[in-house]
Amino acid sequence: MSSDEPAPEPVSDGPVDPLPLDIPGPPIPGPPIPGPPIPGPPIPSPPVPSPTPAPSRARRAVASAAVARDKTIDRLVRVLVPVIRATRVPLLVVVLIAALPSVLLIALALLRPGPDDPFWIVVAVVGLVVAAWLGVRRHQLLAIAAAPEALADAFASTVTGRDVWERAAKNLTAGRVVAAARPRRSRPLRLLNGMWRGIKLTGVLQQLVDRDELAPLMPGRLRGIGFLVVACLIAGVVLSLAIFVAFLLYLLGA
Repeated sequence: MSSDEPAPEPVSDGPVDPLPLDIPGPPIPGPPIPGPPIPGPPIPSPPVPSPTPAPSRARRAVASAAVARDKTIDRLVRVLVPVIRATRVPLLVVVLIAALPSVLLIALALLRPGPDDPFWIVVAVVGLVVAAWLGVRRHQLLAIAAAPEALADAFASTVTGRDVWERAAKNLTAGRVVAAARPRRSRPLRLLNGMWRGIKLTGVLQQLVDRDELAPLMPGRLRGIGFLVVACLIAGVVLSLAIFVAFLLYLLGA
């Protein structure tokens, strides 16, 4: 070994110094540090229903007027329907008064051939036409009473006011009171004819005529039924006399 080379340091047999503790390394997670909450997205609140506006005074007045009108129409229908149904049997009897003699006269004229047969047949046909006409009017009038709800709806849809229907109900009610006191005047046709007494139908009549359901109750139609009743009664008397004369001629062989 050369004297110029450094001599190696002797190895110590003593304890070795531990590694230093301040060597940097990965952080060790610790417990969470309390702090203020982190704000999240806002939660939408449920919609609040808006308050319903109170009805105005005009709307309340219109609603109350409609209710009063409907009550008046219901009262009129309750009075009118029984009066119409009461005409069923009387009108049927009047129809038969003219129809039966007409049929008998035609049968008698066909059984006895003669020069005057066309005359008797024409007379009988006239009686049948009058009876059939009244029968059609009777059917139309009774059809109204078959559906009281439809009748009330027709009344309400034609005239918006209540004065007309209130007056008509009063006329029918007063007529029934008078009829109860005077049985001779208790004919239902007279009660129906008096329903429009004191009511000005100048502006209302056209609205009523436009409804087919109300046509049989119009003043002109009711007066027509009265005329047909009189015509049927007259035809019944005339036809009865014609049957008597035709039967005598049949017995005499003329």
